[in-house]
Amino acid sequence: MLDHFASIPAAGGVDQPAVNVVLRMLDTGRVWLKLSGPMRCTMENFPYRPVTSLARAFVKHAPERMLWGSDWPHVNMDGREMPNDGDLLDLMTEWVPDGAIRDRILSQNPNALYGFK
Repeated sequence: MLDHFASIPAAGGVDQPAVNVVLRMLDTGRVWLKLSGPMRCTMENFPYRPVTSLARAFVKHAPERMLWGSDWPHVNMDGREMPNDGDLLDLMTEWVPDGAIRDRILSQNPNALYGFK
């Protein structure tokens, strides 16, 4: 499980080598990526605009390998605006406009990965 968008700096966009490495890792079927902690990939405050292109690229490439997380309790946010978990969940509508894919990321994928019934 790669957490926090694999800690890729969002300012580099989707054409940086790290993004390509993660895409290849997702293609193996052995790696999952958590769409969590967007504030860990940019110094911008909510709504963390530079992260949107990363989120969309990862979701488009491998929606079946994505999970979402709030990143609560948001440790190490010294000097940063503390995120609201509801706002973070709301970002999913921007990152993943398709409701069926959003449901997959929020429900079906975690069930598959963790074996929930």
